[in-house]
Amino acid sequence: MAEYVEEKMEQMIPEVEELERVGILNSLEVKELVKRRKHFEYKIQKRTKKKDDFLAYIQYERNLKNLIEIRRANLGYFHKKDIIDDAINRRIHKMFIILCNRWQNDVKLWLSHIDWLKETRWNISVSKVYMRLLQVHNSNPKLWIAAAKFEFEVGSAENGRQIMLRGLRFHPESKLLHREYVKFELLFVEKLLARKKVLKIADSKVVQEKNDKDGSETEEDSKSKKESQFDAVDDKILNCDLVNLVVKSALDAIPEPSFAVSLLVTVRVFAFSQNVQQQILDILEEKFAEHPVTVDTKARLALEKNGNASDVVKEAIDIYRDALDTAPSQELIHLAFTTLQELSKTVKSCDILLLKTFLYMLKLGHEKEMLGIEETEFYLKLIDTAEEKGQFSGVLTDALRRYPQHYAFWEIKLMS
Repeated sequence: MAEYVEEKMEQMIPEVEELERVGILNSLEVKELVKRRKHFEYKIQKRTKKKDDFLAYIQYERNLKNLIEIRRANLGYFHKKDIIDDAINRRIHKMFIILCNRWQNDVKLWLSHIDWLKETRWNISVSKVYMRLLQVHNSNPKLWIAAAKFEFEVGSAENGRQIMLRGLRFHPESKLLHREYVKFELLFVEKLLARKKVLKIADSKVVQEKNDKDGSETEEDSKSKKESQFDAVDDKILNCDLVNLVVKSALDAIPEPSFAVSLLVTVRVFAFSQNVQQQILDILEEKFAEHPVTVDTKARLALEKNGNASDVVKEAIDIYRDALDTAPSQELIHLAFTTLQELSKTVKSCDILLLKTFLYMLKLGHEKEMLGIEETEFYLKLIDTAEEKGQFSGVLTDALRRYPQHYAFWEIKLMS
């Protein structure tokens, strides 16, 4: 072990000598540095290796690097980085590799390594570590997303797409992965549209300058103009055709209306995604037309329309009432009740219409025993009048029968 440590220390001689020669460290600091490194080297070379020993050594080297950066700035000396700074970075990188290989199950170690590599801007190494991480921890969808996000932002969008697709093969029913993949493709389209806009502006300036100079457009100009028409981009991608395929694939894998609505929420962030939004709505209407989530989504979309507040609210209420008449359910009543409560706080011009709708819906829910605790409490408050004493008593009795453990109903019973 001693021989190996001495060999490692000898490898550090050029770096240490350079630190002293250029004045970044003085002789006393160099001696302390050698002493500390030898101490750490002996600890990590022990037969029984400890994670904390490696982490302590890494932290010491990182602190040293920060000190060197400060001293460089004070001295105005930024040379010899290949001998000094790169040597420290390589040492830290090697120790992280040993840590991740020995304690593979500790995801935090992998992520710490990746964060340090990003900080050091060793992007190629980041990609390699992510790939190794996904081989060991392929059961975590969030890691697939993090790797794809890095490739999309720093590396290649195609690499990011391939990582997402591989992740979906491991997790075909992961809502998070499908949703993030849809978002990924939308961000890709957004980036292409922005690039196309910039190139068009640049092309128009070039053509204008040529015309001003020569008076006419030459054949070479025409060819250049054609080549600049974003020939590397398929119009189908810009029209979100690829996004539509990803959305359809996601909904085929997870045929749930709530998931479709979550995709709709994700897609609506992007202004250019109208046809994708429409496809999701068409799928909801085709496969889950009477599902409470579909009805609630249609009603809430109706509320976003421009126009007279009363007309907009009435359209939304009609959607709920038609669905309640056709296929009433406790979930639908709860969703409609939540929307009406929100409207009662924001739209004061429709109080009478909202009150009538509340009474209709709550009465229907009571008759079919579809009211939850929250809706029942609200209903009791609405009909707690002298004229509705008999109805109040009946609703309260049913509430105590259905929810005997709910303290508030017994309190109302004792006070009535």
